[in-house]
Amino acid sequence: YGNGGIGKSTTTSNISAALAEAGLRVLQVGCDPKSDSTNTLRGGEYVPTILDTLREKKNVLASEVVHTGFRGVYCVEAGGPAPGVGCAGRGIIASVELLKRQRVFEELELDVVIYDVLGDVVCGGFAMP
Repeated sequence: YGNGGIGKSTTTSNISAALAEAGLRVLQVGCDPKSDSTNTLRGGEYVPTILDTLREKKNVLASEVVHTGFRGVYCVEAGGPAPGVGCAGRGIIASVELLKRQRVFEELELDVVIYDVLGDVVCGGFAMP
């Protein structure tokens, strides 16, 4: 917490991978505007973020923003707002609301949901312990 680049996303991805290896159904939600939380789970493959997809079209399907990575870990990247329009917190809220509306948490029958929240929060510290 408090610093960018100290390994939070790597640690989060390793936890997701280990839980999947143990047979659990895992969703990892990347909550950083850089949209790189799930890269290691997807072999470096880019996936469209929820906010980018919402900017392109009004009705977004879960299948457009939920992708599968290592050992079946479900991967979502929230993305970030357009520069100068809002903070990362707004992007996270919009993303979670979309996932709830689409009933992703219930439909995927998840055991664990992991949120990888950026460490260098500049908009109010919503991730502070």
